[in-house]
Amino acid sequence: MAAEEEPHGGGGERGARAEAVALPDSRPVGGRRVLCRMCGQPLRDRASRLWGLGPDCRHKLSLRTAPEPPRREVDQDVLPGL
Repeated sequence: MAAEEEPHGGGGERGARAEAVALPDSRPVGGRRVLCRMCGQPLRDRASRLWGLGPDCRHKLSLRTAPEPPRREVDQDVLPGL
């Protein structure tokens, strides 16, 4: 009998997968490590990574921020012709 050809057209053992190799100058798959800007602990969740602060440090920082000023309507003259 003749040797069977594999349906995918590749040589080698049946079911064997090629090992993935990273391209030169590419970033690691795991992503880079992001640390909290206040305490230096590694950040794990998406919101913390976006803010650059862990949840505890964000809470500490929110206690020190100024209160939001009240909203006031602006008095404006009526535009002529409308």
